[in-house]
Amino acid sequence: MRFLSAFLFVPLCASAQVVMPTEFPADSASPSAETLRGKLAGNTFKVRVADGNAWRLQYKANGYAFLDTANGFRDTGTWRVEDGKLCGEWRKVNGGCNEVRLKGEALYLKRTANGEVVVMVAE
Repeated sequence: MRFLSAFLFVPLCASAQVVMPTEFPADSASPSAETLRGKLAGNTFKVRVADGNAWRLQYKANGYAFLDTANGFRDTGTWRVEDGKLCGEWRKVNGGCNEVRLKGEALYLKRTANGEVVVMVAE
């Protein structure tokens, strides 16, 4: 996954107490591109990563995306989906595709920069 890779390469806290899930939840499923587009288009999500940073990701139905982080980083770009993948091309950071899974209404994304699985919570 190279989606947000430059931003995601920021080192994690050195604390051994940081818990970083690297596996999708049991019984989660890989969504079709159509299902994933329906979940993302026109919606905004909050994500909290293991190092404590918070992201706000907005996916416009027209294919544009906006990223804001708690530490002040901002970026814009475009997004698209494939079966089981969310792909982005950003202005400031490298683009690429992330694996995603659904379990109930929850959407999970695996960061390729470090393998961490995060939950995307709709606002």
